[in-house]
Amino acid sequence: MEWDHGPRAKKSSSTVIKMLERLLKTGFDKDVSIGLINSSVNLNSNEETYATIDISVFNRNTGNIEFVKNGACPTFIKSKNKVEVIKAISLPAGIVDKIDLVVYDKDLKGGEIVVMCSDGILESNKEYISKDLWMQEILEEIETDDAQRMADLILKEAIDN
Repeated sequence: MEWDHGPRAKKSSSTVIKMLERLLKTGFDKDVSIGLINSSVNLNSNEETYATIDISVFNRNTGNIEFVKNGACPTFIKSKNKVEVIKAISLPAGIVDKIDLVVYDKDLKGGEIVVMCSDGILESNKEYISKDLWMQEILEEIETDDAQRMADLILKEAIDN
């Protein structure tokens, strides 16, 4: 099967990111901003266009992180060899009239690493039915706490697939 979603997804993602940045910089609340983006994608779409939204807002002073997920891949939190999976079952922006945001709130501990990836990374593995489990197992086996090294290892696994 030939995948041609990449260029279209990239264009859609870039548009959504620019819209979100502009709305947040002008003072709109993130919930209102995401609702406006959903409406815009929904109304301006002539074809099957949608965008997943996956935002992590980290407070460096308190260590608190807020995840806002809408149709997005799971986020993984690695602590040594233990991995927590943060996921939401919701439709991407642009598919339905009213967006259903899922928000998680967590206090991170020292040494925990947040790993966010695209569906292209997860979908690269054809052997596992549960793509989340595959990524969780990869992260549990990775012994580095260097974020760039971890990203390189994940990308190498995806490319090998």
